[in-house]
Amino acid sequence: MKNSMRLNRLAIVLLVVPGVFWAIQDEQAETAPSPVMIAAVSRDISALRGGIGYGKRTKAGEVEVEPIAFLAASGEWEALPCTPGTGAGCRKFARQYLSKRHTFSVVSADGKGAIVTANPVVLSECYGYNGTGTYSGGHISKSAIAAASSMDLFDTPPPLTLANLSEASQIRQALRPLAPQRLDSVEDLRLFHLQLENSDLLIVQRAYMDNIDPKNFTRKLIFGIGHVEKGRFVVLHWKQNTSDEQEEVLGTIRMKNGRDFLITTVSDPESQSFRIYGIHNGKLKLVFSGGGSSC
Repeated sequence: MKNSMRLNRLAIVLLVVPGVFWAIQDEQAETAPSPVMIAAVSRDISALRGGIGYGKRTKAGEVEVEPIAFLAASGEWEALPCTPGTGAGCRKFARQYLSKRHTFSVVSADGKGAIVTANPVVLSECYGYNGTGTYSGGHISKSAIAAASSMDLFDTPPPLTLANLSEASQIRQALRPLAPQRLDSVEDLRLFHLQLENSDLLIVQRAYMDNIDPKNFTRKLIFGIGHVEKGRFVVLHWKQNTSDEQEEVLGTIRMKNGRDFLITTVSDPESQSFRIYGIHNGKLKLVFSGGGSSC
């Protein structure tokens, strides 16, 4: 009788403990969602192709689409399993992900709420995976940032706005002390107002698209972030390669946990990639660089 009771007790333990174990596992899974795939979306054909197709736009309802990286709920970025240049992991990534159709929701201010359907992509010779897609349910004027799932992670970011004529004149005046070391001219600069986690900043950009005559481009390719203080531009970030590397704004995203990010596309004659800027310990920081393609 005692042996029988012991066996029954043992059976109860074996049945109950696994149930408790799996309940704990399920609770952990709910509190730690998988990272979300983030993609760049653009109606400017040159933006994701390294300057190729300058001045051309997609048809209404069509976009260029390119995966950027994975974003965790904590705000940490994780590179895609495909290494430009070496091609490590790229064929597996192409087989398991790129060969399928995917749906994204736009989370940047430009195009917010639009649904993007990305077509299957064939990996290029330089391990690139820029593709095409369609969108509906929102208006994309130029470029946007989209997420594959977990829309509850994102809030609406403030839009990137161009400085008006009066502001632009004051900003150019504040930039003059940076010449000639960092600036060859204060003309042909695109000046954006940027807000990242309550920090009011300015973007100074000169890409091929910002020049008056792109066929005769002789000026430095500029990308900088800072703010004006006492009539002078305080540099927080300045792109080093100003000869053959262009960097261009794609958009910003805002997470409900308070994290904000600026996402740009970078290209030179042999590669294209992304850079992501955020605020860390109260200071502007490059938090991710990668993706794209390279031979």
